[in-house]
This record gives sequence, structure tokens and C-alpha cells, in this order.
Amino acid sequence: MPAPGGMSRRKLVGLGAATVLGATATGVLAPHAQAAGRVAPQAAAAAPTVTLAFSDPTGLYPVDGDAPATPELLVTVTSPTALNGTVAWSLSARNESPGSGTEPFEAAPATPSTIRIPLGSLGPDYYLVTATVTDSTGTQLLAQTVGFGVIRPTVAGRRPQSVFGMGIRSESTPAITKQIAQRMGVKWTRGIASVQPDTVSPRAGVFWQQPQIDVARAEIADWHEHGIETLGGINYNMSWNVQPGPNGEPLKLYQNRPKDMAAHVEMVYHAIAPLQDLVPNWELWNEPWVHGWTWKTGDAQDYRDMCRMIWERVKPEYPDVNLIGGGSVSYNRDVVYAQGSRDTGYIDGSVNHAYGYPDATQYAMTRTQIKMDKLWSRTNGHAGQWQTELGTATRYNFPDLPAEEAAYGVARTLAPTYLLHMLAGAEEDSPIRIFWFSLSYDKGYSGDDFNIYDAKTKTPRPVVVAYATMTSLLEDSALQEELYPDAKSTWGFLFRGADGRGRAAVYADQLYDGTDEHQSAGYTGTLTLNDARGIRAYDHLGRRLTDGRASCVTLTLKPWETVYFDSDLSPAALRKALTQDAHFDYTTPLHVSPLSFVKPLDSTSTIDVRVENVTPKTLDASLRINPPQGWRVAPRTVPVNGIKPGESRVISFPVIEFEVSEKNQYTVGYDVTVAHRPGSRQSGSQTVQVACLPFRHITVGGSASQWNDVVPVTMTSVTAAGDSKSYSFQAAWDDAFLYVRALVEDDLQVSNAAFTVDAYKFPFQADSIQLAFDATADKTEDLLAGDPHYEKCLRSISHLYVATLATGGRSELHRQLAPGTNYQTFYPTNAVLPTPLGPMDAQQEDGTEGRVLISRDDVNRQTRYEIALAWSQLPELAAEVRAARPGSVTRATFAVQVQDAGATGHGATYWTTQAAHPTSGCYNFAPFWGTGAQFTGGRVDTRWGIGR
Repeated sequence: MPAPGGMSRRKLVGLGAATVLGATATGVLAPHAQAAGRVAPQAAAAAPTVTLAFSDPTGLYPVDGDAPATPELLVTVTSPTALNGTVAWSLSARNESPGSGTEPFEAAPATPSTIRIPLGSLGPDYYLVTATVTDSTGTQLLAQTVGFGVIRPTVAGRRPQSVFGMGIRSESTPAITKQIAQRMGVKWTRGIASVQPDTVSPRAGVFWQQPQIDVARAEIADWHEHGIETLGGINYNMSWNVQPGPNGEPLKLYQNRPKDMAAHVEMVYHAIAPLQDLVPNWELWNEPWVHGWTWKTGDAQDYRDMCRMIWERVKPEYPDVNLIGGGSVSYNRDVVYAQGSRDTGYIDGSVNHAYGYPDATQYAMTRTQIKMDKLWSRTNGHAGQWQTELGTATRYNFPDLPAEEAAYGVARTLAPTYLLHMLAGAEEDSPIRIFWFSLSYDKGYSGDDFNIYDAKTKTPRPVVVAYATMTSLLEDSALQEELYPDAKSTWGFLFRGADGRGRAAVYADQLYDGTDEHQSAGYTGTLTLNDARGIRAYDHLGRRLTDGRASCVTLTLKPWETVYFDSDLSPAALRKALTQDAHFDYTTPLHVSPLSFVKPLDSTSTIDVRVENVTPKTLDASLRINPPQGWRVAPRTVPVNGIKPGESRVISFPVIEFEVSEKNQYTVGYDVTVAHRPGSRQSGSQTVQVACLPFRHITVGGSASQWNDVVPVTMTSVTAAGDSKSYSFQAAWDDAFLYVRALVEDDLQVSNAAFTVDAYKFPFQADSIQLAFDATADKTEDLLAGDPHYEKCLRSISHLYVATLATGGRSELHRQLAPGTNYQTFYPTNAVLPTPLGPMDAQQEDGTEGRVLISRDDVNRQTRYEIALAWSQLPELAAEVRAARPGSVTRATFAVQVQDAGATGHGATYWTTQAAHPTSGCYNFAPFWGTGAQFTGGRVDTRWGIGR
């Protein structure tokens, strides 16, 4: 499934092959691995060379209190002959230009000559310096922009309970890299470079000796000297112990399970034993995807066997060692904790990799992860959660923004990502460590699109300053609570510092409008503190916004731009200042969604509009709608008073006159005014459709004419290149089945092997359609049901079915989710669940669970799906439908997804994003529907009507 910015999940997780210890993974983003450090042709050696650097090689200048930093730009000219000229420079910080100038230089022959240019007295922020170096003849020798950071002081020393980790690359110059990490406030690194499987066990039965062990201990001690703990990592296999590929071919260290599992276990034991006093936490394998890029022929039970064998070898002798396993939240549920399977849960803590935007689904996933560990780990998740890879990158997450703006976009996403994960850990009282990916001072590597430094210029990017700001203000603080659990616009995190005083972080959320790149799509506004004395505020790059002396202050809120609060108050008093005594003024305080029509249009129709207060304060508002062309409603304006934070109301406007659209497309506009906001107006529109299931007897594979009077709904998918595809759906029902017919435009059919040929192929990764229902009120397997944030961002579904056309023309209907499936994905070696996963008993003409026929028209490039889902698959909804009175309508929460697979396909298209503005949730969908993030369809709350 494509990740944000078009990066496939397969390619994204491929980064893991080179992330545990900085080992190069040939072929995984390899073109970038040698991008830095290329040697210029010999013929160019005689030309003058110019380099830029800063007086501090890290490019970071810590300040203490109000004392400014005084950085200098170093311009070094090396020329074979005497040379003179000028350096023109300018300094910028976001939208400001705090300085510029021109300096002369003289360079002696064959000797590097350095000009030191003072850049002024500067406070915390990220800065760019543009320098143009020109010789006396007017020849330009260099024009370059480099960045540096003035940062707040961070907390010194080791903090084993800290959350703040970093993926620090071993390729980079160690001394400076560790100094950078120390200044940023990094407290955890992942992996020990001198602990490699081939070093620990170079051949069967042979293990490392004291000299190699001493090297590893010295490396760990050096990290500790910089205040940084190490998470030990077992860097895959010994080279001599890799299971061959499916055809007997040799594979790389990371590509398959150990051939001799007992030998692997001995290697792990001998790696841990001499270091366990310094390194108590050990990650067992990075991203062990079953039949994926690291576990090609191994299966889920192999991984569970490995964990159990390591546990039984290590734990009796070293009970305080923590074994960290898994690969993602969904992997942990599907494999490590697979219900009913053998040898589950032999880990003390689990791993997740949450690359991508800081959508609320990151919080939801982590809450799920902790719940699973506490329920099913052998030590109830004693070692906590290890988010060992996460982050955003300009190329993948902000590809359409100018480079400088994209770099600031990455900086904005850092703190919200950490805060969402930290909240999950705090609410579940579980330790959590979070490793941003990644830091390399001066070397390229596989995956260096995520590098927080520019390795070519050896200078920091804005995200470095954002990280230092975060750790400066939040280290040695304990997160107490989230301040706005009902408000979808706002996230607030209250902390208690070690000194007992209150601290906080607040940010406005982003909204998805086809991209998460542009702040204009998110919530923007102001936060006014009416009792602000003793509260100092800082922006996400460390700039002070208020000094705590004013009684009332107004601060700007922008999507994902965290505002920090450091106070002289108790946490309770700061909480009151940020909630009860605060005023939020958003440009879009209400989430307005015109809803689909749940029955064919007639004289009793209404235009229904869902209105939700997304702010932390109760609002009074007035809603006016603009009906579709040719329609009349009365009244057009309705008051919406006393709507509480998180409250959602459906306002109905009776239709007096209407016109039926042949395309089933009806555009409803709206205008909202909010009391006490004179001149403010929130406007928008939404195209809605009639989405209903009439009573019809349908024969799967029968004449298309039986669908003639069933109103279709349509979806449109448009690529960045402008290629458009149309998808049409019709649905009906009778006493035996719920029917769906879909016509999907698709240039190229992408099919899996039939399930009977290869049971490891996920049907949702081939061309397919998915049918999602929220049809069960009691979700006993939904671990977060009833949580205070459930409606804000945690709501899930109850049933999910996937239809796909396998090779050989075989139509398949799979059950992906239903009560009794534990939200798991099908793996062949797992135990059969109470409600079985995988292919259903459904053929074209018979089957106890349904009917399915999928046909491909290569001439017209269209795939037709015909599905009959037996009501036994939706028993609670079936009971409602059967009990309904004739002429009535039963509401159903239902959505469809189209997956257009392949390199040239359109990817996933969701009814949820086309029928309404998406909302975060649905954390249990990964990996089949999506992650629950807005950019992968969000939660299913789209309504349909089933007519009696």
C-alpha cells in the first residue's frame, strides 16, 4: 500500500535492512548510499576550491537563559596561486533576514586561507546562511546555502527512562556525531556497531573472545560518557547460517531466517552474556516480515520458535535482560501474539515502526501495542514499547513543496510524533522509547532521505533544532494527561517537571484534503491565555513567544507546530490556564459534513448535515445550507446552540422541491457563523449521493438488467499526472444476502496466485475491492473500546471482506475481520480462529457464506465484481433489517475501497474520503484497509440506508 508521498510500504520497510547498525543493504535505496564523499576528477584539482563551515563543527550553538549565541561562518579558500576577492553573505531565519554583509578575502598560494565572518548575536532558532564567493576578476567560485541552529540547553547525563532516542548511523564520524546527539538531548541509540553476528560467532561452535568483547564494552562506555543508552540489536544472521531462498539461492544476512536455529540462539546468548551488565535491552530481529524481505521462506511459527528458544537460553541465567521482539503493531498481533497458536509472547517488550505523518493513528496504534503486550507478553510487557524507527522525509512526505519549506515540514512533524507516542505510554503506565530516523553527520547511507543532517555540507536541518527544543523542555518531565480528549482540532499534553512545576505542549492538528503537505488544509487559529503570568511559551524551534510577565497573551496555532509552555505553576494550575481560562479561536471551529441520502429521493427527503464541534470550547453557531441547483428547502438556516467539544449533531433540512441527477451527484453548500466571532464565516461544500440498498432478488452472474433500477454510487481516482479512473457501485439485499456489484476501470489486471497455490499472498495487495462495516455494538476484541479518546481518533470497524480475482480466473472472497478473528491477518501456520480468516465458502452458484464472481474485460479495461454476502456474516445488522417495518430504512455504516495494484496503478481509493472529509481512527485496519490515518481512508462512519 503506498505510503505518503508515493513511497511503497515495501520500499519503506526496506530501510530496516540498513538501520539496526548502519549496515549497508545493497539494492535498498542504494543510489543514495554513495551520494556523499565523491572524489572530484583529477583534472579539477588545480582550480581554486572554497568550502563553508561554522566555528563549531556541529553547526549547533547552545545558549543558556537570555545570553545569545555568536556563531561565525568559516569560508576556506584554497588556491594554487595567490587569490583575492569578496564573500557576500546573508542570514535568514524563516521569514526574517537578521543580517547580511560583504567581506574581502586574500588567499596565499597553495595554503588554505580561512575567513571568519561573525553572524551576530542570535537567539534560539534555525538559520540559513547564503554565501557567494567571487574573485577579483568577477568569477564566482561558490554560491551555497548552509544551515545552523541556535538551541536551548538540553539535559545532561544518562536518563535510562527517557523516551528520546535517535537512529544514529555508524557510517558517520563517531566523535562529532556523538557530540551532536549529546547537544540535541538524545538519550538512546539503537545498535552496537562492534556486535555483529559474524564477530560473535564466526563459525559453528566458535564465539568471540575477550579482545572483541572489550571493544564492544568500550563502545558502550563511550555512548554512556555522552549520556546515551544503547539498545542492543541482533543484526540478523551469521553469514554462514542464512536459510537459502525458495529455489536454493544464497541470500543476504537479513533476507531469511537462520538455517540452524539452535546455532543462532547460541550466537544471541554469547552476544548478550558479556554485555548484559551494560546493555539490558536487546532487539531480536529487525522487521521479520513473514515471506517478505527478511523472512522469505520462514513462517510465523519459525519466528515464535526463535523467540522461545532465545528466551529459554537467556532468561534462566540473565532474568533481568529484556528481549524485545516483533516488527509492527499488526505483526505483533498477527504473529507474536497470534491467538491460539503455539509458543506466543516470548518477549518482554515490542517494536513498531511508525513512519509517516503524525496522524492520531500513531497514538491509536501505540495504545493497541501496549494493550497487547500487557495482555499477552510473558512478562506483561515489562520492558515497554520500542518505536525503533519513525520519521518523515522531504522526498516522501513533502514532495510538492519547495526544498526549504519541505525541510521545515519535517521539523513540524517531529514533536507531534513523539507526543502522540508518549501519551499512549503515559496513559497505559508503560515505558516507551522513540527513535527518530536518522542522523549521519558526514556520510551518505541507504535511506539517507531521512537524514536530519546534510551530509554533503555537514550542517543541520531544521528538524535538529526542533528535536533539541523538545528535549530541552520535556526531558525530566512526566506526562500527566491529554488536555483536550474531545477536540479533534487540538492536542494538549500536560507534564509535571522534576521540580514539581507544570509544563505543557499544544498543537493544532492537520487535515487531509488529498495531501498532508499544506498547512492551509489544517486547523489554524489562536489560543488566548487569560491568566498567563508565570507561563513562558516557546515555538517548535525554540524561539520564546512570551516571557511570563503579561497577564493575557494570544498565541498563533498552526497545524503540527507545537507550542511549549514552561511555567512557575503547579500542573493543576497550568491545566486550568490552558483549559478553563483559555480561549480558542479557530478559522474552522466546526466540522461540517453533508451526508449521503439513505433512500431514493421523494417528497419526504431531507438534506442531512452532520455538525461537530472540533474545538475545546462549547459553541453557539448558525448553519445555513445552499441546496443543489433546482432544489428548495425550508428553512435554509438553523441555529446550532450549546454544542459541546466533540459533540456531533445531524441537522435535517426538509426538501420542498428537488431534481434527480442522472449522475447521482448533489452538491450541498454550507455557511457557518459562530457567536462572538463577528465577521467570521466558515464556508464549504460537499458532493453527496444517494447510497441505499433496495430489496431485490439478485442472481450473481445473471443479467445486468436486474440492476437497472438500483441507483449506483461512484468514486473517482485521479493520479498526480491527471490520469482518471471511475468506479461504480450498486448494492441491494434480500432475505438471504447483501449484494454488491462494482464496475472498476483498470488499465492492467494485477492478480495474486490463487490461495490454493500460495496462501501467503494477501488478497488486499492485488487488485481488489474491500467491503467494511461497523455493524456490531459490542466489539469485545477492540482493545480500546470505551477509551476517552475513542470518538476523537480510536473508533474501529467490526467486519471487513475482500474480493479479488486470482490468476487463472479464480474469484475469491476473503474474510479479513469479523467478531472472533481478533483483528488478525491470515497466516498459514497460525491456529484457526473461532471465526476463520481467509477464503470463504463462496462460489458463483453456491456456498454457505456467500457468492462471488469477478470477471475481467481486457478490451474495455474494466473489472466487474459481483458479490453476495450471506446475512450470517452480519448477524446484528441482519436482525435490524429483518425487524424493520415495511417502508422503513435501516441505517448501516458501510464503506468500499478499491485497490488498483501495480507500479502504474492508482493504489487505494476510499469511499470514506469521497463521501465526507476523513477522520482519524480505525486503528485495527492495518495492514488491510489502511492504518486508520486520514491519508489511508480514515475511519468508517459513512452511512447507507437499507430499504424495507
